[in-house]
Amino acid sequence: MILPKNNSCAIFIYFVVLIFSGVNFYSCSVPENIEQKIILSQKYITNDKLDSAQVILETAITLDPSNVILLNQLAEIHFRKLEIGKALIFYNKSVLLDSTNADVHFKIAEIKLFLGDYKEVFNSINKGLRIDERKPRAYFMKGVAYKHIGDTVKAISCLKTAIEIQNNFSPVYYELGLLLTYQKDSLAIDYYKNGIDLNPDDPGLLSSLAWCYEQFNKTTEANKTYYKLLTKFPNYKLGKTNYALFKLGLKELDTALVLCNEVLEMDSLDYRGLNLKGIIFNERGDLKESIKIKQKLLNFDSKSDF
Repeated sequence: MILPKNNSCAIFIYFVVLIFSGVNFYSCSVPENIEQKIILSQKYITNDKLDSAQVILETAITLDPSNVILLNQLAEIHFRKLEIGKALIFYNKSVLLDSTNADVHFKIAEIKLFLGDYKEVFNSINKGLRIDERKPRAYFMKGVAYKHIGDTVKAISCLKTAIEIQNNFSPVYYELGLLLTYQKDSLAIDYYKNGIDLNPDDPGLLSSLAWCYEQFNKTTEANKTYYKLLTKFPNYKLGKTNYALFKLGLKELDTALVLCNEVLEMDSLDYRGLNLKGIIFNERGDLKESIKIKQKLLNFDSKSDF
């Protein structure tokens, strides 16, 4: 179509025709309404394209600043980006508009736990539990908060409640096993075993079980568990280091040294591996090698234990 020059009426008619013929003057990637923006941003969040999701949501929030879904999505993005203060601002705005969303209360509690504000952790969790009392993560966070303020009995009680609600919630087994071990309660072993049965591909739980056996002087079981751990997860550096420390405790210095060398092959700057290797050389009376390791640690501005 050729437009006559300086004919505003013709120009207007031209655009009307284009509109009704389905021509879109906006990019097809830009959603036309809030619902579309929410759906698209959620796709971006799911695919870890947080910046793209944030751009869409920040545009949407100017159109509808009281939309709790937008507020929660923006908060989640900032939380994932470790922008904790911004995340808290959006979650607080959301909970003021809708105090019936238990998950938002729990998210605020998670941030407060990260910040060490335990009084507010309990406050937010209790608000959430009054809405939905079947949230294992809420009891887990409550247990961790009690652990930090030194109330071990309540911590263990909360962690056990979390497992009763959802028995395959891995983080609980770590905390329960640790607390019970420190209390010299051998039930810790059973909790670690139960955790491993439910999460057989979690090397951390297997390593924790081996450490737990050590604390109860079950040397044979600890040795077998460490061996099993490194057979199944040969590149699990922490487990290898702990096994080296275990062998050092048994005065099996050659084996401990081999394990240390394997750790340092994986990471030549590993502080624990280097420090442990220095201790082994010191135990063997190899002062020349021990001094070399100590110098290396000093170059890393790390203090040695030998």
